[in-house]
Amino acid sequence: MKNKLHGLVTIVVLVVLIFSIIHIDEVKEAIVKSIENCIIGIVPSLFLNSVLASVLIKCSESLIPKRISPVRCEIFLVFLLGNICGYPIGARMLSELVKENCITSEQAERVICFSYASGSAYILGIVSSAVFHAKLLGFTAFLSIFLSNTILYILFIVNFKVKSTVNVSCKGVSLTNAVMDAISSSANSMISICSTIVFFSALLSLLPLQIPIVSAIFEISNITSLQGNGLIFFVLLTVLLSFGGLCVHMQIICLSGGNYSFKWFYITRPIQLILTAIFSAVGYLIVQNHISVETGVSSSIELSSTGSIIPFVCISGMVLIALTYRKQKSDR
Repeated sequence: MKNKLHGLVTIVVLVVLIFSIIHIDEVKEAIVKSIENCIIGIVPSLFLNSVLASVLIKCSESLIPKRISPVRCEIFLVFLLGNICGYPIGARMLSELVKENCITSEQAERVICFSYASGSAYILGIVSSAVFHAKLLGFTAFLSIFLSNTILYILFIVNFKVKSTVNVSCKGVSLTNAVMDAISSSANSMISICSTIVFFSALLSLLPLQIPIVSAIFEISNITSLQGNGLIFFVLLTVLLSFGGLCVHMQIICLSGGNYSFKWFYITRPIQLILTAIFSAVGYLIVQNHISVETGVSSSIELSSTGSIIPFVCISGMVLIALTYRKQKSDR
């Protein structure tokens, strides 16, 4: 059975390879657009949040009163930062906590269920303008996803008690070391995230029929190409943002480093998506009479109106930092 599966995968890869050669112009165009999207949309909304989240986690011991269980507080931090900062942040922080023996892999595979969200910067900064055309709707979408994850967090606290006597070896580090390590590891994560986005964008360019909603299911940044209005459209978009796309799923699995499984993540996805749909529907009905639609908003995102090379320089520096970080890890 395994040999047949490997044979099927080989055939599929060969077919995709042939199609990518035949349609090389479409592939190149998709890759260029996805790189621009990473430079303008993904990295600015994730990198700083990723660094600050890592610093908070690494220095959390000095911030937590001794009478409070460090495990409980760290789980709360991952929940909060994962929802505020964006999709891969929670998965990345959990991986670091498991490697440092701050939490167990069993805890991590449950915490990821409610620490996965599109993040405030992405929804309020990009999707709100390009798709919803109203900041209030963007905030409502963010709040709907946050509330659905909050319900799962409460269920976790009630049903999966974390005892304060858990043996952990997580120790605080100096602020300087925490910041430098956070910058290096975050740069490495950004390269992995953007590489995954470029890969999925190239694959999607080979599809004979480009359907926006299908493209968004595979790669969530394509959600900016969707246009519409009304309750059903808003609920659909919010659920898509909560799902995150298969590309993001691959990112978080990669960033977990195999330190915990995603069994519970996929078991709870239907529940989380249903809760998101309910909250978003109620939220839309509440705010629909207070929506101020922004006119003249384009769904396209320009790389730079001045032809500035600053984004290119910044990304080049990030690549250099990531390569240095990977070399340091391999030398350990």
